[in-house]
Amino acid sequence: MPKTWYKVVIAIVIILLLLVVIGFGVLVFAEYFPEDEENLNIEGESSKELKIDNTATIITYNLGYLSLDNTQDFFMDGGESVRPKNATTVTKNLAAVKSFIENQDADIYLFQEVDTNAKRSYEINEYEQLKENFDGTSTFAYMFKSLYIPYPIFNTVGHVESGVMTLNKYDVQSATRIALLSAYSWPKRAVMYKNCLLEQRVKIENSEKELVIYNVHLDAYGKENGKADQLNILISNMQEEYEKGNYVIAGGDFNQTFPGVDTEKFPIVSTENFVPTQMSEDSLPDGFKFVTDLEKPSSRLLNEVYSGSYDNTQLYIIDGYIVSPNVDVRSVETIENNFSYSDHHPVKLKVKLK
Repeated sequence: MPKTWYKVVIAIVIILLLLVVIGFGVLVFAEYFPEDEENLNIEGESSKELKIDNTATIITYNLGYLSLDNTQDFFMDGGESVRPKNATTVTKNLAAVKSFIENQDADIYLFQEVDTNAKRSYEINEYEQLKENFDGTSTFAYMFKSLYIPYPIFNTVGHVESGVMTLNKYDVQSATRIALLSAYSWPKRAVMYKNCLLEQRVKIENSEKELVIYNVHLDAYGKENGKADQLNILISNMQEEYEKGNYVIAGGDFNQTFPGVDTEKFPIVSTENFVPTQMSEDSLPDGFKFVTDLEKPSSRLLNEVYSGSYDNTQLYIIDGYIVSPNVDVRSVETIENNFSYSDHHPVKLKVKLK
């Protein structure tokens, strides 16, 4: 009898190991491999012309797949949750952001972490709903496309399809997904982010020049040199476009601290969880500049549910813009909303083209 049970246990172990190997093989085989550059669909129509002497308003906002509001924590930030307890959280935040789009009346919206089909956001197609009734065009680029993320072990992230989206009221001539270097090594790379730039080229009335605008979401958790490499690719692309005579703006979640942030006002309280690296003005070509609101936080750590107070919350300023020398910044403002719909705040920029 003991020998029989021993054989049964061995057989079960072998079967489980085979299932793990097969599952791993499927994930590797199904890895998302985007091209270095891919043309993207531009959905909808834009009738508004961009003019040199007009003020353009841009808003960047990491939506946290509409699941990371102030009632949530997150396991990769030192918390426990993988997703909200039910879909109501997602639908509530989705409705709030749709209202935000209508009330802000900006010309261009740069959104990051927008799910199209993911377990973590209850399979709600956020992109399709956010573009509804927008008076302009919409473009989407995948950044996170994984058949299955097998961790945490007993409450897995599961299937994820997610990316960045740009809403634009101006006349967009083309849209391109530009791949960035991965910040992850194999095999982890197979189920992690494939960071990219969503580039749009906007026609300028009575000019051969274009406004080239990049929707940016750089890596958060990967190798330090990976983050620097991604930023360098962005800067190189921006410089190349500027040298052609174009106007260039990059906006989004850089997952790195902006130069000029007061470390006494926004200190890193603990190094146990996410600590953004520091961006430097020296990394930019002459005349280019980082632009963000240095007085208000743009993001919080998700190690716990938001307390409602900045005083006992790990805060960051990691969202904002880089602009070329021929872009005149009129104002920049972080719109504080108590982290009600995301772990980020939107950042609004107003510019004129010189």
